[in-house]
Amino acid sequence: MYIETERLIIRSLESTDAQAYIEMASDGSLHDIFGDCRDCHKWIGTWIREAQALEREDRPDREYLAYAVTEKQTGALLGSVGCSYYEDRKQTGMCYFIGAQYREQGYAAEAAAAYAAYFFSHYDIHKMIALIRDANTASWKTIEKIGFILTGTKMYQDINDDKEQLYRFYQLSSPVSKALTHWGLSDHGTVRIYDTAWQVEYKYVLKVYSDLNMLKRNLKILRLLSELNIPVGQIVPTQDNSSYVSLDNAFYFLSKKLPGSKITRIECHPDLALQMGEIIANLHVAFKKCEALDGIWDNSLLDEMNGWVRESLKGSGWNRISEAEYEKTVSQLADLYAQLPVQLIHRDIHFGNFLFADGSFSGYIDFDLSQRNIRIFDICYFLLGLLCQQEDLKITEEDWLGFLRDVVLGYEKVLKLSGTEKKAMPCVMECIELLFAAYYEKSDDPGCADDACKIYEFIKTRESSIGNYIQ
Repeated sequence: MYIETERLIIRSLESTDAQAYIEMASDGSLHDIFGDCRDCHKWIGTWIREAQALEREDRPDREYLAYAVTEKQTGALLGSVGCSYYEDRKQTGMCYFIGAQYREQGYAAEAAAAYAAYFFSHYDIHKMIALIRDANTASWKTIEKIGFILTGTKMYQDINDDKEQLYRFYQLSSPVSKALTHWGLSDHGTVRIYDTAWQVEYKYVLKVYSDLNMLKRNLKILRLLSELNIPVGQIVPTQDNSSYVSLDNAFYFLSKKLPGSKITRIECHPDLALQMGEIIANLHVAFKKCEALDGIWDNSLLDEMNGWVRESLKGSGWNRISEAEYEKTVSQLADLYAQLPVQLIHRDIHFGNFLFADGSFSGYIDFDLSQRNIRIFDICYFLLGLLCQQEDLKITEEDWLGFLRDVVLGYEKVLKLSGTEKKAMPCVMECIELLFAAYYEKSDDPGCADDACKIYEFIKTRESSIGNYIQ
């Protein structure tokens, strides 16, 4: 684990941290966590190893998790932060301590706030508690400073207490829990389904955005598609009739959950390729009626290839594709690009964004990347996604080529593709994979970059076959 704040680095514990903790024990800094620490030099190494093992298990709903708090500039070990599971209360609580010589400098609040944010973004737990002795004024003032709310004060005996003492009980709700109150909903039964989305009460989906313009663009698209009777999630207004909620520099909106789920076994749907072609075309027809929307992102695959994609691959020394081969591919795209129809597209078409219920298509989701671009981008992107999932979907090369043929046939039942679009499809597929290779290169993910280049080569060596299947 690694968290960086303005002054601190919160990281996984290391065996070399033992001596610093032993020294802290002498000033009583560890008493609230461990109780009597006079013999901690005998067991602190074992505790660190146990904490490292529990970090690998990563179950805050069962055990404690502890991390080192260090000063960014000097690397000095200041204390620890993490959480512990309270069996008697069936809840996870915040735990932290700072060595005596580093107190009264705001380090505890900075570390605890950063860990709380990390906790709620990484775990499907929507409340965190803190139990602090009433006499420990500095500690409970710290917890209040970062937003914990006092829920009660009563006598309590913690695990390291000899007898009951007066404790202050605090609770901190997750941003998701706070957001849901604007719709009159609780976090009970709320489950994360994507990094930025949660299912709520099996009836709704809550999404969070860091970019307000992206959220507003998505809401506009959802409204227009809904008016066109396209199956998308219906926006649920807040109690004060707003479309979204702004909270802690993030933006949330709620929609009704569509029925169905994504397809994971394509062999169970014999006409799926034809159906998917029609589904993509029907979305494109509806998207054409959304063209007048303000704020839609205009993008160009050709501009990307001539811009950041080239710079990224050049920056890596053309180690995955030669410069000459890259320029040849981009030149092929440039020769045809002006003749390729441009319109609003989904831009992220894969089976995860199409829902099916009882074998029938039930809805489209996730318009976060929607943009104006060449319309065959969506078809090519979808077909490339099947190659990425080739092993999971258990499809052969012949299966894929047949799927490609039928997707195009299904699409053309609704919208005709031009001869130029069909001719350009292999080249567009190649450029999309080079785009992914560049993206993963920038993201320092060499494995995925290599996989993208392999699919690029797969398409490159089968240009004629692809052309024959889609004529």
